[in-house]
Amino acid sequence: MEKTFIIDGHELRVQDYTATADAVTFNLNGISYRYTLVTREGPEFILDRGVRIRAAVSASNRDGESVIIANGVEALGSVGGKKIKKDRAPVGSLTAPMPGKIFKILRGPGEMVKKGEPILILEAMKMEHSIRSDKDGKVKKIGYQVGELVQGGAVLAEVDG
Repeated sequence: MEKTFIIDGHELRVQDYTATADAVTFNLNGISYRYTLVTREGPEFILDRGVRIRAAVSASNRDGESVIIANGVEALGSVGGKKIKKDRAPVGSLTAPMPGKIFKILRGPGEMVKKGEPILILEAMKMEHSIRSDKDGKVKKIGYQVGELVQGGAVLAEVDG
């Protein structure tokens, strides 16, 4: 089966793509690739192809985009034909300042918050970043769950004023 990926806006077509519970195989430019899954914990996993590769793929956003991180290299990708576009965040949205992983959710939908109060904690670059409300109001929505990877600029939470 042919499969198309869009990585950082560039189309990548692979042939003979198959994915099973323990391996992914495909051909790219006449070269065969086989990656064996060694371990997986949530969005993070270790692949083996003669050398071990640590990788992670975030949950897809509403446009089908995911952050892909492999051996410290980060890319924005989607599967087959979806255009990657940048949207402006809705008013009242709190966004990720950089790619990272949701470490802890401190306030849920329906809870009241004061300006400057932390709503969730994002772990990025081995540091914890408090995502704080920019106004007094009620948490309308939390966009991700603990452990999920997010891209920079992703809408993490919305607060109604």
